[in-house]
Amino acid sequence: MLKPGQCLRLCLCLWSFFGVAQEPVRTVPAPSSDPKVDPTLRVSFDAWRDKLAEAMFGIRPSAFGDVLVAPNDEGKKKLDWGAFELDLEGKLHENLDAALAVVATRDATQLPVAFLDFHPFGGGIAPRGRLWVEKGFHIQVGRFDVPFGNDWQFFASKDSASISRPLTTDGIMDGGYNDLGLRVLGNNGAVNFNTFILRGFGEGRLVGGRFGLTPFGNPFSLRKTREPKIAEFGISLLYDTDRSRKRELAWAADAEGRLGPYQIRAEYLWRRREPGDSEEGSTKQGWHLTQEFAFADLPLPTTIFLRYDRITERSSLLPPEDDRDTRLTAGASAGLAGFLQLKVEWQHRLQARTASRETPGYSRNLWLAQLVVVF
Repeated sequence: MLKPGQCLRLCLCLWSFFGVAQEPVRTVPAPSSDPKVDPTLRVSFDAWRDKLAEAMFGIRPSAFGDVLVAPNDEGKKKLDWGAFELDLEGKLHENLDAALAVVATRDATQLPVAFLDFHPFGGGIAPRGRLWVEKGFHIQVGRFDVPFGNDWQFFASKDSASISRPLTTDGIMDGGYNDLGLRVLGNNGAVNFNTFILRGFGEGRLVGGRFGLTPFGNPFSLRKTREPKIAEFGISLLYDTDRSRKRELAWAADAEGRLGPYQIRAEYLWRRREPGDSEEGSTKQGWHLTQEFAFADLPLPTTIFLRYDRITERSSLLPPEDDRDTRLTAGASAGLAGFLQLKVEWQHRLQARTASRETPGYSRNLWLAQLVVVF
């Protein structure tokens, strides 16, 4: 048990570390909401949404949806609804926020985000995608996307230039990890961390975290700013137990950098599942390298991208010569007034396991198109 004097010193250390007594980090100025200064439709819409939030006791809504053109199980192109997501953020108290996200697809309606956020200092964070908008220290309880590697920041279609996710996300993390639990996170401008205890994959509990460094510039505008040079390096760990025995262990290393309109991201993931009473153990590992280049001065701001990714899965059920998927993906995303995103993507399988080739709709060369509407 900490004594009162020790508690006071601990609070002062946290206060100093996260920059409450320091000069604020210089961020890129937000566009003015005054139509006389910036008459764009997007800014006017955001100003209207802020007024709506005031009328709704501080609850700020946002939403997006998409439609997708992709092959069906027979390999024929088909236009289909993707997902519609409604995000709500609200301030319950000066130091207590709440966030909620509802995702509706043709198959189901889910609640991937629902948490309370207590922050003794610092402001709010985004409910999904890249978390940080300013320095802060947060304690959250509820359901949230679990930070592991760096692709978890781009799960939402509006946050990504590509339509698909890397093989590391789909093949190793089963589409991304979202869970219920408690997490503590903080960012002082140069160092950020996430630590969490979650419900986990089985009957036990999962503990883990991610530690990140942003040593060369302002991390709170990493996706939008052009200068100075920006970089982030991170390492992640997940450890899952099934009652008294280890069930899974996973770790990841990631890096991200930006120089003007050019951005590069990479991550390496490793995941080991221990054999159980009725299931085989397996080891999965893989990496991807994604490069993007933004043409912001075009009439329709456009981003082109190129990704190379590779994963392997090894178990006693798979022969060594049939354990690898390798893919090359390229495409472009064009935006209109901040409301619409039109994306096209080409995928080329360089290698494919038997299980991948037997997936309905599999093709060595695949073309996709997507329209995303952001409200």
